[in-house]
Amino acid sequence: MRSRYRVTVGMVAATVMVVVAGTAWGVESAPRVAHSSAFDAIKIGGRLMVDVALYDSDDVELSSGTEVRRGRIFVKGALNEDWFFKAQYEFTASGAGSVKDFYMGYKGLGDATTLLMGQFVEYGSLADTTSSKYTTFMERALPVLAFVPAERRIGVGIDTHGDAWYAGVGLFGENSEVDEEADDGVGASLRVTAAPILATERALHLGAWSAYRTPRGDETRLRARPESHVSDTRLIDTGVISNVNAQVSYGLELAGVAGPLSLQAEYLGMLLDREGFDDEYYAGWYTTLSWILTGETRPYDAHSGSFGRLRPLHPAGEGGVGAWEVAARFSTLDLDDGIPGGSEDNLTLGLNWYVNTHTRFMLNLIDASAERAGEESDVTIIQLRAQLDF
Repeated sequence: MRSRYRVTVGMVAATVMVVVAGTAWGVESAPRVAHSSAFDAIKIGGRLMVDVALYDSDDVELSSGTEVRRGRIFVKGALNEDWFFKAQYEFTASGAGSVKDFYMGYKGLGDATTLLMGQFVEYGSLADTTSSKYTTFMERALPVLAFVPAERRIGVGIDTHGDAWYAGVGLFGENSEVDEEADDGVGASLRVTAAPILATERALHLGAWSAYRTPRGDETRLRARPESHVSDTRLIDTGVISNVNAQVSYGLELAGVAGPLSLQAEYLGMLLDREGFDDEYYAGWYTTLSWILTGETRPYDAHSGSFGRLRPLHPAGEGGVGAWEVAARFSTLDLDDGIPGGSEDNLTLGLNWYVNTHTRFMLNLIDASAERAGEESDVTIIQLRAQLDF
């Protein structure tokens, strides 16, 4: 196992103890600091996700192991009725850390309109807009990983919504962690969604998004892990693509909820405008079907065009068994156009146990098949996550 991602047995055991403690306590909300003259309200919270992954392949070397996938803490609050802020920091098992969200916002433009300034996630796909705390699978699908990797960048954005629609647009530079060896890339992104069907335990979601960017140093790279993060090996990868004037990514979204059943699908693509070369086009799609066996409904929020927190009807430890969900996903990504980056198809089966509102265990079984430059590779992945947020 690579030392960069190695987690001791003691850490894993401690994490399980925290998760079990969360079950016993029935954690319902993050601690709040009492009002002061400077702030209307302060909230402190965070998330912990610990992963274990086993890889099996005769074609490619992937290192099985354990990883603290996400260890984050945040503080957010309101200065008054109009102004608010959020600061979030991520810790890693290697000892390094990074700034995630770091922004201030203004709500004085109307009850349904928000202005953000600082570092936050660009407007993008349904999968990116839905927090990692609420995604059905441990990792997002192949084309999402390749084209819209939940990138946080410094910028300004404005979004608004109605009862059954949402729209957001922003201008962005780079992430605060990038070095200063090259000029910053600049870009803009836009996302719009609508819910033509919106009722109790039923919803139909339609959405579209697009992002334009001039990359740093006129270079970009398209690649994706096989929907597992413990190993950093990629089965498909374009390598560094030079002479890039601009890149345009876009996607179409479809999702539906009917009681305990839900469907989610997206088509995503990217166009590269290269100096001295023909335009290059890359694309992929995925579809997900899930069924919550214990009868809960996957919560949909039309005001943000995303899915939220599932709350078990009968939490474990309080006389119930929590919520249980089974899911299947097929995803495909093609990075062959001008540059032989390869193509990959993945089939993933998932089992989720929502112990209580803030504690979850996830099991994913992945069958990944890839082809790159005439070389084929097949990988079987079994991975497990223990998750707690507060």
